[in-house]
Amino acid sequence: MLFKILREYFRRITRNYKIYAVSILGMSVAIIASFHIYHFVYKELSVDKFHEKREDIYRVIKKPINSNFLVAESPFPLGPLLKETLPQVNNYARFLNDYDRIIKIGENTIKDEVSYIDPSFFELFNFSLKQGRLEEFEETPNGIIISQNAALSLFGKQDAIGKTLTLLKDYSSETKDVVVIGILNDIPETSTIKSNFLININSYKTNVTEEMKWVTVGAPVLFIHIPKVDDLNFISSKAGELTFVNMKKGFKIGLGEDMDKPYYQFELQPLNDVYMHSENVTRQKIKGDFQFLKIIVLVGLLMLFLAISNYIIMNLGLNMNRAEEFNMRRYLGISKAGVCIQLIMESLINTFICFALTFLTYPILGKFISYILGFNYHLSFTDDLIFIASYFLIIVFLGIAIGGLEFLFSYNSIFKSKANNHGSANSKKILIGFQLFIFIGLIICILFVRKQVDYIQERDLGFSVNNVVHISTRNDKELKPFLETKSYVKSTSYSQLLYTPSFGTAPLINTKTQQVTDVILHRGDQNFLKTNNVKLLYGKNLSNQASYNTSQINDEQNGSLTEVLVSETFVRKANLKEPIGQVFNLENYKFVIIGVVNDVQNIPLYYPIQPLVVMNIDYNGWYYGSLVVSYQDGYRKQLESDIRAFFTEKGIDSAFLDEVVFQYDLNDIYKKELQLKRLLEAFTVIVLFISLLGLVAISLFITESKTKEIGIRKVNGATINEIMLMLNKDFIKWVAIAFVIACPIAYYAMHKWLENFAYKTELSWWVFALAGLFTLLIALLTVSWQTYRAATSNPVESLRDE
Repeated sequence: MLFKILREYFRRITRNYKIYAVSILGMSVAIIASFHIYHFVYKELSVDKFHEKREDIYRVIKKPINSNFLVAESPFPLGPLLKETLPQVNNYARFLNDYDRIIKIGENTIKDEVSYIDPSFFELFNFSLKQGRLEEFEETPNGIIISQNAALSLFGKQDAIGKTLTLLKDYSSETKDVVVIGILNDIPETSTIKSNFLININSYKTNVTEEMKWVTVGAPVLFIHIPKVDDLNFISSKAGELTFVNMKKGFKIGLGEDMDKPYYQFELQPLNDVYMHSENVTRQKIKGDFQFLKIIVLVGLLMLFLAISNYIIMNLGLNMNRAEEFNMRRYLGISKAGVCIQLIMESLINTFICFALTFLTYPILGKFISYILGFNYHLSFTDDLIFIASYFLIIVFLGIAIGGLEFLFSYNSIFKSKANNHGSANSKKILIGFQLFIFIGLIICILFVRKQVDYIQERDLGFSVNNVVHISTRNDKELKPFLETKSYVKSTSYSQLLYTPSFGTAPLINTKTQQVTDVILHRGDQNFLKTNNVKLLYGKNLSNQASYNTSQINDEQNGSLTEVLVSETFVRKANLKEPIGQVFNLENYKFVIIGVVNDVQNIPLYYPIQPLVVMNIDYNGWYYGSLVVSYQDGYRKQLESDIRAFFTEKGIDSAFLDEVVFQYDLNDIYKKELQLKRLLEAFTVIVLFISLLGLVAISLFITESKTKEIGIRKVNGATINEIMLMLNKDFIKWVAIAFVIACPIAYYAMHKWLENFAYKTELSWWVFALAGLFTLLIALLTVSWQTYRAATSNPVESLRDE
């Protein structure tokens, strides 16, 4: 039976190859696109799922009091104390990045992050060594574990075990020698924890007392293992209590000050949620976007629906011509179930052809679709065998479902008289109406996404983003005067780059009222305002003399206070009527306000403007390590060339020179919005293509079904315009219905999406009108050429057999 169905199927293809080609083309486009979408979704949902203990691992997140921001860090000593204090905590592991390290072995150097971890890190997570022993990692203070890729970059094919590496800081001459004691199997691409260099955290130098570690030491990411827990809130509140008690001791013993109330609360986040549900968590580099994932799944499903509906519409017309064939088969003994099975088999053949085309086109389309979706996942026929098998099952299901639906929609045309075929025609019109609804909705969404992206890129942030770069100077004091001799350099400042895509806040305490205000701290000198084009509203500017140590800034009675500039938002949130001269505490620093500057949106537009404090402090001796330069437009390459020449002359490592100049790109900051825009643009084109195929098919169906009616009307004197209006009015009606349904749904969807931004564009009425008019124009242009042919045809031909 199968051979017979295949033979007849290919015979029909040769007779109606144009219609079958269009039908399979539309289905192939949708299935190929949905394959890449499914691959992306499959990989995104697989992140961190390779850890066997993932269900019982939680990340401890810090939440500043009276703040909506979460920070992926915890006090340095919190992990060991939680395990010691709470029996529910079975184990812990800290992960602390030491940024901007140059790793050197002989003449080979690379620039990367070095991470400090607890030895228990390998007990919690499924990372393994290719070479070396974990026991040695715990026993060797100066030991380092490196990844396979790092070993290949530094040592080539040589054995890396036992070799000595030198770690250098970007901004200072500090060095550290470490011995390679293990080679790490490459970390999977579906991991939020990534590092090529791992050192025992017990060798991390703090240079402070145990009490002060709660206050001043760099904060690692803390994971805790809780096998059986009934109340996560109890553990998180206990973490807050322990932190408050120990920070209070640190303030008293180390700073001689009292701490009246806690600065932080804590939350426990399951490891399974770290990647996909961390939109409000700062200090986390690798994170997904669950909202984008939902959008892309919806787009993929809608696209499949359009392709399936088009396939059914086209085959309904073919099946009407096959009514005599199916009825003859029934007389020969085939049942209705047999007809259904035949249609399902034919549908499966078509979907299998589309499935084969998916893999044939993958080498060509893979990179392009990866660019649209913004991911770097690669398809491997060995590693992704489960994914491929599951997608094949989906294709089989689609084939069966399409064949079954085709049978249901064709039932009247196959087994009943032509008088009952109006139901089939209505079904086609409803399917076309739904396609138009989807198309209008997508047009509205893409217009609003483009409008918001343009708003983001054009909004005045209160300071200069373009033509301002940050330079890691390695504490070199000669670079600044060197650059100031260049005519294209406008200004230079020993400071940090003002824009901060990932930020944290610090609590400033008013010494008089004890009110706490969470602020973003920035370091800057006298040229900070000029370099960043920030306006001083009143007061005076910072001096060029930096505060170098805590003894200079702790003596309020003798007037040794650190002078700071604050923003308008700070003045408002701190409830300051006269801000000049007000004094604030932060850990071991005392700040006095000397000036107020305009508000700057130095964080992404997802968040409202935060209070800003600019201070001129030399913290830990790296005052000269960070230089910000503003320059004339068009001189970026010249600036980089001059900096490279300057450091090359000083014999600086080439790995450092590769990334010496850094500038935040707003396109990178708002990558997911641009990604969504590309996605909607690409799939709007696909949906337009599929919808056009459907409109052509339905127009052909309608004109053929009304051939005799058109002939009679022409004989009776109907004009071409009247006949075209008669044929097109149904399409106009369905566009209007689709528009009325699509507008409120698209409005709601865009309103919810724009809630992600603190500052957003308006939902303008003209966008909806433009989408409706564009769809009407496309629909009329698509069907009019066919209706015009029908209206200008010779009525004698259509009435010849009557």
